[in-house]
Amino acid sequence: MLKLDYSLTTPEERKALVEKILEENPNPGSAYLEILADYLVLCMEKQEKKERKILTENRMATVNKRETSFEGLVSQFENGEDGVYGLITEDKNQIFRPKVSITKKDLEEIPELRQIKEAIQVWENILKKATGRDAFIAKKAIIELRKDQYLVKDAIRKPIIPKNVTRSKNPIQLDGEITLDENGYCVSKGVTLVDPKVCEAILCNYSRLKQDSYGVWDTNTWYLMEDFDNIATRALADYPLYERIVECKIDGLQNVQIQEILKEEFGITHSLEYISSLWRKKIPQLIASQAEDEYLDWYYLNEEKGKYKKCSRCGQIKLAHNKYFSKNKTSKDGFYSICKACRNSKGKKK
Repeated sequence: MLKLDYSLTTPEERKALVEKILEENPNPGSAYLEILADYLVLCMEKQEKKERKILTENRMATVNKRETSFEGLVSQFENGEDGVYGLITEDKNQIFRPKVSITKKDLEEIPELRQIKEAIQVWENILKKATGRDAFIAKKAIIELRKDQYLVKDAIRKPIIPKNVTRSKNPIQLDGEITLDENGYCVSKGVTLVDPKVCEAILCNYSRLKQDSYGVWDTNTWYLMEDFDNIATRALADYPLYERIVECKIDGLQNVQIQEILKEEFGITHSLEYISSLWRKKIPQLIASQAEDEYLDWYYLNEEKGKYKKCSRCGQIKLAHNKYFSKNKTSKDGFYSICKACRNSKGKKK
């Protein structure tokens, strides 16, 4: 029988050898088949590792060090996700603070700057000969003097820095419209609270919106925030942990701080990414769902006569609607007798 040749380095060469061996011995034992398999696979793995087709443990360790999720990146900024978007601007008219420099003209016209410049030169001459602690003192003195010269120039010749370039005091009309699709679900157009994205935007800018709308009862923003507060309170009533996250976020706390608060108050440790996901996704969806519930109740009580039915499990009377009951063609009203909440709940006895 031919012997395995481990000097062969390519899968093709080893495959050809294995085929010759099997031709001579068409019925090898299971142990020898395993040896032949290892002979082929090990060679393939070496080649694929070279071509980086296989992610080894070492390779994955490198990848994981470099890789980060969006939520992980957000958690590194003091102002959360706004810090990420602050790095991106599509406004070509945005003007940044101009770079301040000390010119010859400044030195000629501002005597205080000349005095600081002369002092810097004195300390620079001392630094050339100084060592140890004396060198440290000289460097520190030069740094402080350089700071002072810019402060002096800013005080005497203040740079023109545009502020609130895009801000307007004119009230913005927050028009919105809600319609129902063929399945009876709400379709949002414009600014309405049944849209999770609108709820997310309000949460992320809550303090500013409340501040700008405070006492201004003739604007849409004031009524929008009033409705949002009421609906959010009802939506999160059964979710004290989510309610606590909202309170912390509005107070300006970072995810790291919120993580510690949740651990202390609820005995739960959530990752920074998961806290961000709750804040940006789950909580806005709950608020939007509550807004949809209230709109459907209003619509089928005022605009169109709706049908209501009692859930045979929880006993609650709910609107006979796709959102609350699954469809059942065999039933008289076209819906199951048990509501979706009960059907989807776990651990409840039928």
